[in-house]
Amino acid sequence: MKRRTICALGCLLTALCLLLSACGGSADTGGTTRLTFADSIDIGRISELSGHTVEIVGYMATVSPVSGSYIYLMNLPYQNCPYCVPNTQQLSNTIAVYAKEGSPFKFYDGPINVTGTLETGDFSDEYGYTYSYRIADAVYTAVDSAEASEKLALWERITNAEIASDVYSMFDFIAFEANWTNYTGKDKDGNTFWLYPADVAYFEEQQFTKQSASGFFPDLIRRAEAIDDSRMAELIRIIKDGQALKDKAVSEREAGNYTYDAAADQYTLTSGEAMLAEAQDLYSRYAVWLENFSLSS
Repeated sequence: MKRRTICALGCLLTALCLLLSACGGSADTGGTTRLTFADSIDIGRISELSGHTVEIVGYMATVSPVSGSYIYLMNLPYQNCPYCVPNTQQLSNTIAVYAKEGSPFKFYDGPINVTGTLETGDFSDEYGYTYSYRIADAVYTAVDSAEASEKLALWERITNAEIASDVYSMFDFIAFEANWTNYTGKDKDGNTFWLYPADVAYFEEQQFTKQSASGFFPDLIRRAEAIDDSRMAELIRIIKDGQALKDKAVSEREAGNYTYDAAADQYTLTSGEAMLAEAQDLYSRYAVWLENFSLSS
């Protein structure tokens, strides 16, 4: 399995926040510190909590090891991927939680409150993920879903409409359009080559069939509007800006705004770095929206 490095501290796009806990920072509650997913972007805060007892509310990812020796705790339900920043291998909304010795976790699909000791260091697990902190010697208790029934119901509607998964795939598609010169393909003999401009359409057809269709963005906007115009307004703006950035990247390619390095047999986009920065800013806006969404009553 390819090794994936999870950078839990200081990652650019780790703003995704917890659905059921306050995101304004951790709070001390009688010797146990309430931790939030937003705390993971502050290396100073994480460092000062090392060795302290913390608690945090989240959801078990279904890809957690069947042994129950540890779980991937995520900030929202119905998510499986512990490295969900699109087009990267960065951790955005997950904390590795290790069970007490001899007391493995049993899978539970509702919200849970985890209590354990925060540890910092260089850790790796059986899946090859590495991270800079974890919660150890942990136990959990179930949280009454009724406490956040409205939030959960809204998120379930978003999930059932496949909006969340399509937004992530949208970012993958935008990143490709803004950075196709750094993607590779394979010829019939299995040799790897950098994409040429003429290869892009075929790559889109094979890898981004749904996202490259003309109706993808309008349909995604329509589904978001159907959920709740006011609650989804910022997400709708993000999708529209994503479409504009995709169109800009396509126009740059069609205008031939790239150079060719014969020695490397690779093209370079003239505005590639700038467009990737725009894509990262756009994803950061999505992360902030998701954080604010999770605080909504």
